[in-house]
Amino acid sequence: MINSTLRSVLMGTSLLAAVSAPALAQESDRELDAVQVWGTEVQSDLLTLDEGDLSLKQADHLSDLLRIVPGVDIGGTHSVNSRINIRGLDDRQLDIYIDGALQTNYLYHHLGNLLINADILTSAEIEVGANSLTHGGVGGAVRFRTKTAEDLLANSENNFGGRIMGSYNSNAQTAWSLTGYGQLTEQIDGLIYFNQIDRDNFEDGDGRETIGSDGTTEHLLIKFGFEPTENQRIQLSYDLLEDAGDYTQRPDMGVLTNQAITGDILLPTEYTRETINLSYALDLGPAFMLEATAYTNDLELTRDETNTAVRVQNGNTLKRAMAENQGFNLMARSDVELGGIGHNFTYGVQYFAQDLSFDPDLATADDTIEQESENLAFYIEDEIEVTDIFRVRPGIRAVNHEVTYVETGESGEFDDILFAVAGELEPYEGLTFLASYTEIFSGPELAEPFAGSGSNKIVNPALEAETGENIEAGVRFVSDFMGGQIGFGANVFQTNLDNYIGEVDVADSATGETQDANLGSVEIRGYEASITYANGPWNFFATHNSSDFDTSELDTSSVSESFREIGDTTSYELSYQFDSLNLSVALNGQFIDDVTTSLGEDKESYNLHNIAARWENALGFDGLSLTGGVDNIFDTTYTSHASRLGATNHPVFGALILNDVEPGRNIKITIAQTF
Repeated sequence: MINSTLRSVLMGTSLLAAVSAPALAQESDRELDAVQVWGTEVQSDLLTLDEGDLSLKQADHLSDLLRIVPGVDIGGTHSVNSRINIRGLDDRQLDIYIDGALQTNYLYHHLGNLLINADILTSAEIEVGANSLTHGGVGGAVRFRTKTAEDLLANSENNFGGRIMGSYNSNAQTAWSLTGYGQLTEQIDGLIYFNQIDRDNFEDGDGRETIGSDGTTEHLLIKFGFEPTENQRIQLSYDLLEDAGDYTQRPDMGVLTNQAITGDILLPTEYTRETINLSYALDLGPAFMLEATAYTNDLELTRDETNTAVRVQNGNTLKRAMAENQGFNLMARSDVELGGIGHNFTYGVQYFAQDLSFDPDLATADDTIEQESENLAFYIEDEIEVTDIFRVRPGIRAVNHEVTYVETGESGEFDDILFAVAGELEPYEGLTFLASYTEIFSGPELAEPFAGSGSNKIVNPALEAETGENIEAGVRFVSDFMGGQIGFGANVFQTNLDNYIGEVDVADSATGETQDANLGSVEIRGYEASITYANGPWNFFATHNSSDFDTSELDTSSVSESFREIGDTTSYELSYQFDSLNLSVALNGQFIDDVTTSLGEDKESYNLHNIAARWENALGFDGLSLTGGVDNIFDTTYTSHASRLGATNHPVFGALILNDVEPGRNIKITIAQTF
């Protein structure tokens, strides 16, 4: 746990909230009076949700922020099992960044790979689908950015500020945070933030209490920024998130499965992420802009499995798996004119190195199982203004991917040249047509370390990299309408994945060796649509998305959980701002259709509705905010389609119900004071 000395220092800090407009709009220029909020802006191709809107959600889980974005879902109810899902592909097929640090960490199949505190995020930029070569995600990318002192000072006349927050959830959770920031000198700013979440075992809509959710998450973020000139910024940050508790052996599975397999036995677990990040930004105007980030990003999973009543792999010992990651990203932009035609170049390099290790028994020495990988990519895209109404964006990406299994001495190398092209036609102001073609590449990932899989994994000499393409077409429309502004957007897409990679047993191996193999092809088709309307204090949006998997050309017997198909989803939100009272209210919800997946899973339909209100400068006190709401108003019992669900007949444990059921009705109250 974060030491008591540091915590005592943190007790003396506080923070002034960020400033934003509480408007919700798509491609909208509508302006409202600013209010003081602490929230996160979420941007995707079809929808933008600003800080004012999302502050109502009192986000303590990624699902609070992202589930409402068309094409996006979040799997996992447990704090150590958060999984982003885009068009049915999970985070192992996505590029996820926190302040530029890539979060590629496959440690254990019963846990998620992301440790993210939603409270401190200032923005989340979501690319639904692979529509750009500036990243390597098969299904898209998410770029999270945490708050900085520069963000919080942007609209303040003060040089220092503070915030103290406390929240209560009736369905088994409390949280508090302290934050302080300031302009330390004319060139140096700093921020320190600490957040603690204490969880008990929540109840689902049927009143059934889960087990193994009782734990604590602590998050410390320290940032310093240095601006030697007006057009340069150097930033150094330290980010430590620790999650600890007595958790079930399989946190991704529901209470019924865990009780059937292990009864009430829980395992002491610690899951931590430590990130050190150094970034540099240079703005020389349209001719040249540069963003550079170098980072280390380390995850560590330690679990006490010494309880002999639990059936585990590699013996009843104290185990630890680690992911030691380091990398850098360089991205530059240049606007030039060649032959009377405007060109907007985006170009850069990405490097990511990973070292996965597993110690099956911390009581002994030199038992570590190691694996290594490296990925290096160069890319360039050029947005060409062919005419005033037509733009085209060709791109190219060169990538090299290497894997090494240290225990077996096996290594493999994969490389490719990828191409992409996109076009944008704007025949009338406010109306835009888009189309894109993007090639896809993914090398094999390292073996799951916590199961000790890297000890006997070899390289398949016949293995080919996973390739394919994403093809999309879309339309965007924005116009004044009945005194307000209306926006509409839609995409249709097809994603083809060839040479899909899965881990298989080596035939006739006397030592149980495994290797990656190409299992065939997958085709994903679907569409997304959204409509928004803003008029005075009223804001409304509705979205719908649908996707279908065709796995008829895929050997599904060895397919991992890299994709989880989502039923057709319709989301809505209606909000109103009482300007004279500094009060905002919102009602939102989702309708998820049932679906029988291409793998034969039956997923039941459900609908979910939430309500919230926020009062700024409450009770006449400047900087005091009161936020309250009810999640899952009708106490629905449901399992997200992005989570583990279904039933199976296990050869050892018998019939199991896997549903990772979500919490039932939850009343949330947050009080925060800014200074």
